[in-house]
Amino acid sequence: MAIKRMFPPGRGVDKAHDPYDESGLKRESSAPCQLNCPAGIDVPSYIALIAQGRYDEAVEVIREDNPLPWVCGLICPNPCEAWCQRRYLDKALCIKDLKGFVAKQVMEKGKGYTIPVPENRYDERVAVIGSGPAGLSCAYFLAREGYRVTIFELLPEAGGMLVTGIPEFRLPRDIVRREIRAIQDMGVEIVLNTAIGRDMTLDDLRADGYKAFFLGIGAWKSYRLGIEGEDNFPQVLDVLGFLKDVSFGKKIKPANSVAIVGGGNAAIDAARTCVRLGCQSVSIVYRRTRSEMPAHFEEIIQTAEEGIHVHQLTIPKRIIGNYGKIDFLECVMANLGEPDESGRRRPVSIPNSEYKMPVGAVISAVGQQPDVTSFPGLGNLDINRNGTIMVRAHTQQTNIPDVFAGGDAVTGPATVVEAIGAGKRAARAMHSYLRGIAMPRKSVPRPRMVVAPVEMHYTEKAFIQRQEIPLIDLDRRMHTFDQVELGLDEAAAQQEARRCMRCDVCERCGKCVDVCADKLGVAAIKFHHAGENSLILKDYTHQLPHCLGSGCCVRVCPTGALQMEDRGGERFILMSGTIINKLKLEQCDGCGEFYATKVHIKHIEKSVNAPKEAFDQKLCPECKRLAAAARIAGTRPDFTRVRRKAAQNS
Repeated sequence: MAIKRMFPPGRGVDKAHDPYDESGLKRESSAPCQLNCPAGIDVPSYIALIAQGRYDEAVEVIREDNPLPWVCGLICPNPCEAWCQRRYLDKALCIKDLKGFVAKQVMEKGKGYTIPVPENRYDERVAVIGSGPAGLSCAYFLAREGYRVTIFELLPEAGGMLVTGIPEFRLPRDIVRREIRAIQDMGVEIVLNTAIGRDMTLDDLRADGYKAFFLGIGAWKSYRLGIEGEDNFPQVLDVLGFLKDVSFGKKIKPANSVAIVGGGNAAIDAARTCVRLGCQSVSIVYRRTRSEMPAHFEEIIQTAEEGIHVHQLTIPKRIIGNYGKIDFLECVMANLGEPDESGRRRPVSIPNSEYKMPVGAVISAVGQQPDVTSFPGLGNLDINRNGTIMVRAHTQQTNIPDVFAGGDAVTGPATVVEAIGAGKRAARAMHSYLRGIAMPRKSVPRPRMVVAPVEMHYTEKAFIQRQEIPLIDLDRRMHTFDQVELGLDEAAAQQEARRCMRCDVCERCGKCVDVCADKLGVAAIKFHHAGENSLILKDYTHQLPHCLGSGCCVRVCPTGALQMEDRGGERFILMSGTIINKLKLEQCDGCGEFYATKVHIKHIEKSVNAPKEAFDQKLCPECKRLAAAARIAGTRPDFTRVRRKAAQNS
């Protein structure tokens, strides 16, 4: 059954270019947050549902595109927030934290995630190698399609980097386990302690009846520092090995004084872990400046709060020690020179600027790469020069037709949400492969629901401040592995959700601006540029002083974002649910109905240059016609019929 139009386009738009389909959903999303989410999550819809307190529905919207909303609500680097149009008014929405709030609300205070029931059931069995976010996502979306999926995991616990590389103070293990359990409840089987190559090959699995394979084997091989002394001391650790040991219970400080080389999230996680293990001095050595560190901004701030010193523009040169123990990390200072292949300025060492940093352990966190050679039995896969698996765009298919891949094994070290997006794309393509239909092409994400906006006045909308995320006490942070970020409470989450400008409804095409300026000559509504290819309503922070309330902008709005409603003696102009203007209506002297705004009538008087007496009596169009006919007939106008009709309509 078709959904009733919640946002009917204006009557003056080209019906041949209707942005909505027969279901009432937009054919393509216009929200920058959704368009720039690697998983394509319908951000505006789930945020609108949170604002209305409809938490179960909000989680289900997220899980249409992401099976790990609670995980992502804690650790996602929120690329969507960098595109949030609200930041051009004040600050972006806390999109990541809203996701984490609603997932927690449903899992802890609600009935838990709804287990989706597939429309079809297929006989083909699919094997997923690796239970990280890419593998879990691929399995989830295949199970939603109706396939029987088995995940094979090398480690004794499922989760991949979620349980081995991300510390508990950022991502508690119980949260990961609960979301994995929800995937298992869909019928996905997870086989632990099983290594492809050691225990079985893909050919063994083919012989066992598996028809397609997904490789989500991650990037576990750390890059070497490439400096003198790196191989001479057992206290030189690679970051993933260190974090993995801590995750599986080996909570022993590597030394009293530790230096971590690198500037990414893994380096930050290792440094903060060392603080919690009791290391007295923890330093990060980074060859560029703090502002250029690729780690999350929030983590860099929290690192400083926890007393971790960042040695900026510092390049490690050699490790010095005696009798199998490290004494110093010798470093050289640097300046930034010309940009390198990544576009960032290359650090150039300063002659004769060497100095020795007293340390007892060095942790290398300068990057990781996949090591496909450690997984024999995968077949003759095409591999890129950097060691990543080569796949076809938009399908994640390798050169072996029944083998697909995604996550860090394809991209190199990236984010959880990017791995989730790859798993979703692969599952979609694997379904096409198994059904023998055309492979999917690149597509623009679309809204998952039609959600009514929360109506509020522009003064309230514009001045709701971004909610701050509370943290646990600093002393507790530095001495325990307790979760640091406490997240939004219900009141703060609903308030934050009300800040959303609903870019899924308004496409910011500017047609309303053009008609107001060109046809009426008043330029009451204005947009300004928000980035290179986007516009934003400029008048959220104040009323539209020149607005006539004529409704011309509403008539040309292709998405129905602009609406006009008469309530009592006032006319309201709404933009995506926000009241951006309110004007007094003129009341008809004949029938008593309100029929036009006072400022619009004044504008007409001035525009047509009519004699003043022509507007002495305020009449609606129908009563004006009756008055004109009576004047021609030489009688008094009778407005009784018009009053009766108006009463019936009301």
